[in-house]
Amino acid sequence: MLEWKSLGLDDAKKAIAAGEAAAARLGLPMAFAVADVGAEMIATSRMDGAHARILRHAIRKAYTSATMCRNTLWFKQDLVDRGGNLEQWGDADLTTLPGGLVVRFEGRFIGAIGTGGGGKHDEEVAEIMVRAMGFEPLADKRTAR
Repeated sequence: MLEWKSLGLDDAKKAIAAGEAAAARLGLPMAFAVADVGAEMIATSRMDGAHARILRHAIRKAYTSATMCRNTLWFKQDLVDRGGNLEQWGDADLTTLPGGLVVRFEGRFIGAIGTGGGGKHDEEVAEIMVRAMGFEPLADKRTAR
């Protein structure tokens, strides 16, 4: 028998509330997405003033991190390291934009989050969202100092 652990609606609500609060402090209209272990969206949110495409980016970032089981920037670096590109995957929803983070619990992948509209702050806000759910963002051992 298989046992699944996944982010749920309560987790998603905590993450989105934290993301909205962080974006408000930064004065940025942002969008947020939380995906479960199967890369399906649990919840999304687009702040007033954020363009609709920003929500689409947040969803793609959460989807990519959940599908590939890695942060979007790690996925980007993996593609660079092997001379690959997104087209090779045959999935138009994948992205390498910053702001998609995986979430793990007890060493197991349980979901992902995505942010959009924060520009250079997307990763920072995404990390705040992960912490708001009670988890720690993962560090990329290749770039950790």
